[in-house]
Amino acid sequence: MKILMITSGFKGIYDYFDAWIMKELKKKHEVKLFQFKEGLTKLQLETKEFKPDMALTLVGFKLPLQMVDWLKKHQVKTAVWFTEDPYFMDRTKVLSQYYDFVFTIDSAAQDYYKNNGHLQAHQLSLAAEPEVYKPKQVGAKFRSDICLVGFPYPDRIHLIQYLLQNTSYHIKVVGKWASPLFRFRSNPRLMIHEGWVDPSVVADYYNGAKIVLNTHRPFNLKGNQNKLGIVGKSINNRTFDVAACGTFQLIQFREDLPNHFINDEEIVSFKKNQELCQKLDYYLKTEDERQRIANNARKRVLQDHTFEQRLEKLLEIVKN
Repeated sequence: MKILMITSGFKGIYDYFDAWIMKELKKKHEVKLFQFKEGLTKLQLETKEFKPDMALTLVGFKLPLQMVDWLKKHQVKTAVWFTEDPYFMDRTKVLSQYYDFVFTIDSAAQDYYKNNGHLQAHQLSLAAEPEVYKPKQVGAKFRSDICLVGFPYPDRIHLIQYLLQNTSYHIKVVGKWASPLFRFRSNPRLMIHEGWVDPSVVADYYNGAKIVLNTHRPFNLKGNQNKLGIVGKSINNRTFDVAACGTFQLIQFREDLPNHFINDEEIVSFKKNQELCQKLDYYLKTEDERQRIANNARKRVLQDHTFEQRLEKLLEIVKN
């Protein structure tokens, strides 16, 4: 296929998503990357010269809809991968109507699009990049009993506070944690790496942890745009990244988890703080079992949950 990959316009992890997707698509297809900031005239020129079969973009929030309309009018199939669902459904419910194909990371969001008449709405989780997220030896500064990488949502802040007050484990958090955990800054069991880090460094922190904590963004967070109140069912991409590193994780349970991993064989989940503490105690003491489950998770990711496999599925749907 001839594929026009249009940048999301977002920085940080999205620069990497765009690059990883481009790399996989180029293995079997003719692909061009288009920066939408170059404008409609440049898009028209590129389209007439390249003659793409389809155009793909992530998020879709910044891409001008006149570009999407122009592509459709010139028989280019348009596809968007909504990678922030269901937290911005106020926007995506409108945007979804402009694209031929909608791919969403969340099955609850997919249900909404289908129930509101979109005939080509598909659930498609993000995935791991195994050349970045892989097992490796790391130095002492990356090691911890428990590690949490991500934005300090209120429930995550409360969870870390709870663990500091109710366990004796050494905890490392990576992200913008200095302010919300200010009163714990002198606790010798808490280590904070402040700020955003590249995926390769995130992989170092995962590899250095005995257990990675993985919780999900709340559906009703103040900064969300989700007046529909859609509660997410699907797991985040961190799940696949941690598993690809061959590191054990305790993940907050979500309905779709069993669709991707076998619970207690390839991954271990929790629902309440008390259950989390019990499982932390158990798995920190049973290294062999912890590593066995982590190895199983890595095998599952390499078999089913890489960007290569996701894009094969996406393109198969578009072709058919």
